[in-house]
Amino acid sequence: MAHNPPSSMTRPGAASSLSAPCPFSLRRYQSDISSHSHDFAQLVIPLDGPLEIEVQGQGRRLAPGFACVIAPGERHDYAADPALSFLVQESHWLPEALGERPFIPLDEPQRHYLAFLHQMVRQGRHVAGMEQVWLSLLAQGQGMGPALAPRMTRVQRHIEAHLAEPLGNERLAAVACLGQSQFKHAFRQQFGMSASHYIRGRRMALARTLLSHSALPIGEVANRCGYQDQGAFAERFLTETGLTPSRWRQQNGRQP
Repeated sequence: MAHNPPSSMTRPGAASSLSAPCPFSLRRYQSDISSHSHDFAQLVIPLDGPLEIEVQGQGRRLAPGFACVIAPGERHDYAADPALSFLVQESHWLPEALGERPFIPLDEPQRHYLAFLHQMVRQGRHVAGMEQVWLSLLAQGQGMGPALAPRMTRVQRHIEAHLAEPLGNERLAAVACLGQSQFKHAFRQQFGMSASHYIRGRRMALARTLLSHSALPIGEVANRCGYQDQGAFAERFLTETGLTPSRWRQQNGRQP
């Protein structure tokens, strides 16, 4: 479908993209109400002002600090001030927990990751897998209804508590009380990615937080994120973000 100019109401799935290609884009909408559905899931997140939206029969003035989850095929009505911008994600996969309710309050870790996503999209950069990490992080939010499968919940908590340590499939399968092949399948089914991919994303998220909000030496940040070799950590961080750790700290946080 054709792209609309930035000042017009944009259709999710065929909207004007201000910066980056799918799966994330920055969009603006018209003040006139539009209504449609699409065959993929979508998350709409206000950045600097509210969105008027109705989905699943629930109307909401969606303010910054919240996200709207639109399931595939779900009809929705929406409108906003054309001056406002929104981060939109399109996906053919959603964690089960995200299908429970359309409106999600974002907690502090989610807001930190959102700020990272916003920066990446504005700069036209995309790291493979960051969309799955974002969806999985959202699924961990409080007030989301039924929790993840108990075994995967144990694994998830174990990962978060031990990011500085080696976290291979053998160890995580033992935490889940599953064989390694069963664990790999269950983890990918639950999170949409391999355990190693998920762990790398969480380590990089921790690294960005530590670099932005602490004065820890970069070597110590590397250690806390599971890297004994500072050079390997810096190389991975550069690959993931496009910046060296020291440059990221200069642009996003306090100086050591």
